Amino acid sequence: MKIVIVGNGIAGNEVAFSIRAKTRDHEITILSAEKFAEYDPCSLPYFVGGEVPRNVVFRKTKKDYRASDIVLVCERKVVSIDAKAKKVITDKGDEYPYDKLVLAHGGSLFIPPIEGVDKKGVLSCKLLSEADKLAKHNGNTAVVIGSGAIGIEAAEALKKRGYDVYIIELLDWIMPALFDEPTAKRLHMALEGYGIHVFAGEKVVRINGDSRVTGVLTDKRQIGCDTVVIATGVVPGKALAETAGIEVERGIKVNAKMETSVEDIYACGDCVETVDACTGEDAMFQLKHNATDQAQIVARNILGEEATYVGAYAFARSHFFKTHAVTFGKTLRGTECLLGDTEVIEREEDNNYLRIILLDGKVVGGQAIGSFADSIGLFMSAMWRKDDINNLRENWGKIIQAGSPYPWTHRKLGYLIGLTAEAAG
Repeated sequence: MKIVIVGNGIAGNEVAFSIRAKTRDHEITILSAEKFAEYDPCSLPYFVGGEVPRNVVFRKTKKDYRASDIVLVCERKVVSIDAKAKKVITDKGDEYPYDKLVLAHGGSLFIPPIEGVDKKGVLSCKLLSEADKLAKHNGNTAVVIGSGAIGIEAAEALKKRGYDVYIIELLDWIMPALFDEPTAKRLHMALEGYGIHVFAGEKVVRINGDSRVTGVLTDKRQIGCDTVVIATGVVPGKALAETAGIEVERGIKVNAKMETSVEDIYACGDCVETVDACTGEDAMFQLKHNATDQAQIVARNILGEEATYVGAYAFARSHFFKTHAVTFGKTLRGTECLLGDTEVIEREEDNNYLRIILLDGKVVGGQAIGSFADSIGLFMSAMWRKDDINNLRENWGKIIQAGSPYPWTHRKLGYLIGLTAEAAG
């Protein structure tokens, strides 16, 4: 069997090496638009900031592919799929026949329609080739457009290199896809405390300069700078799937086996749209753990194991300087389309903050900063178990009694949300 994988990121490699770990009977070819062996995109800001050497970002070497009898073909961008002939065609005109095809090519950086975005000094940090340019760039003042995880990490990296750094976010608060406003405001203040200027609810109108960046004009101010970093999110790569007539919406549609609507073509990673594991809604969570889980399901099904994917879930960290934050599940805004009674539990101690979101008494999401982040796994487990927090409150007096039959997790959850012995009485 000939297995062709489009994309050499986390998902594509997980498929290839998971299959190879079980059998050497099949031909496996990975086609990559880049020229590198697999690397970790999350490590790129640390490389740019000088915290780790460049070689640390790599997850594999080209020798690893040869040792596992996996053919890695670099600098070959797949531009179309002939599903009837069962072959893919690259930008160089090469054709690769397949018995099973896996689309794991992720997405591309969204480039906003800003005047001057093509000037010298406008850079990004999503791909290694882009991070290489940013690491070699010599500047003094940087404007980061976008405040998602990559934007925040790029801002930190440049600040550590001695830049004066500004973050511009179009929406009302930073990291809007990950955190609710109260959490984001605390992270905003933390960034300001580290000397990074943050402006939310502000639109970049133009990047100034002739051929090279000299500044940024927003709808509220003008900032002189010699560097602009685009960090405005990732667009899922669905155009390739469309050449084969595969069903797409926000991303490539797949079923529980990670099969697309076209026979013998699978998809996984940042390019796919799946379901929320907790609510069953259509969802796109472009996160490493989901890509890995999806890829393992693809590998098992290609080998005939009949595996099914339970769905994706949100879990992400935001770590900058000495501030550590985590988020999981739904934000409060993300529950607006769900039926039920919503409640928010908040606790704050010094610079530590906890925010748990309940729907009909069940945990559906949460955010934490500082020491509370260390215990967020307890709330994630409660979400998966569908623990009833209202029931925990009602039985708190029994739960905290000596010799209580209730599991220790109930006591820990109660203390974390502020229940005390006094509350029980």
